[in-house]
Amino acid sequence: MSSAFVREGGGEPPRVWTTRESAEQSLETWRTIDGRQHDYEIRARPHGGFMIARLNKSGGFDSWVSE
Repeated sequence: MSSAFVREGGGEPPRVWTTRESAEQSLETWRTIDGRQHDYEIRARPHGGFMIARLNKSGGFDSWVSE
């Protein structure tokens, strides 16, 4: 993963969850906080772990969740 990819959006590296279940718990929190402006989805990383993608309401990629 290039540093440009990692730093896209806000400058902080995206958070990586070790299990899908832990990512799902955080996903529900993010939907509660920011669900009116963005959609969210869990994406598996090729080398293990899971990341949460923040999507525009139109479905396009916005950024990775970093907290």
